[in-house]
Amino acid sequence: MRSFNMGGYGSDDPWFRVGTVGFNTTMTVIALGIVSLIVWAAEGPGRAISKYLWLPSRDLGSFSGGSVLEGQIWRLVTWPISNSEPTIWIIVLFAVFFMLGSQLEATMGRRLFTIYLLLMTVVPAVVVTLYELISGTQGLVAGLRTLELGVLVGFAVWRPSARFFFGIPAWGIAAVIVGLEFLRSVGDRDSHSLVVLLTTVAVALLGIRAMGFAEESEWIPKLPLPAVVGGASRSSGSKRKPATRRKKRSRANLSVAPAPTAPSRQPLSKLEEAEMDSILDQVGERGMDSLTPQQRARLQEHSKRLRHRDN
Repeated sequence: MRSFNMGGYGSDDPWFRVGTVGFNTTMTVIALGIVSLIVWAAEGPGRAISKYLWLPSRDLGSFSGGSVLEGQIWRLVTWPISNSEPTIWIIVLFAVFFMLGSQLEATMGRRLFTIYLLLMTVVPAVVVTLYELISGTQGLVAGLRTLELGVLVGFAVWRPSARFFFGIPAWGIAAVIVGLEFLRSVGDRDSHSLVVLLTTVAVALLGIRAMGFAEESEWIPKLPLPAVVGGASRSSGSKRKPATRRKKRSRANLSVAPAPTAPSRQPLSKLEEAEMDSILDQVGERGMDSLTPQQRARLQEHSKRLRHRDN
């Protein structure tokens, strides 16, 4: 798998800055996760703060500090923030979320990626709350783990041929991890966690397809989304025909201003070609204004290399 391009320390397209570090959505989620570990250590066994962020069943009583069914609606959004005790696995979880989330956010843009994360947070929370109301089951959902799985599934659909360690493709890693979580929930007879897992995976698949970032995955139904929540804007005329890679690259040569002659560059890898195609699809569907600064830089870089190779 090729190395991840973070564009330096911090974000090139941040919501805000702390000193010289820019915080986009991915880095903000990680920062909240780190703060939650400090809070966990400071609050002690009573969990005076964390218990008001979890998504628990109503029947858990004083341990939970309340529930959505008791009117605490904010829990539908806050449950991924509160993480458990600091361990090496939590750090690994944060690192994986940072790497995959940064790649998705660089392509989708910070606004769409934020909406994508919110959908994977709120929809499973609402579904499992309704499930609790109907079935009377008990359970508790908290921590970034489930949201990380959703991001992994989304990444695997967006870049199924990307390689992780030992050359395993992204879709294989996602399938194995989701399968293990499924078996764990079934083995523990934890229907509460199972509902959250399955709903998160479904939202991850349907969401990234509906937003227009998994056009090759035709096995996933493409649901219409309002433009305000990331629906792909299409013209009312005939459906746009998919362009060949050569046509897409020619379009890039017209849209990017020529640059001075550069030294010899290596040809694009297959993954870089796929990245360029994805950016050009976004330009074709939403226009150049939809690109983030990082996407514009990547498009210009790839175009320079293609012009040099073709000449």
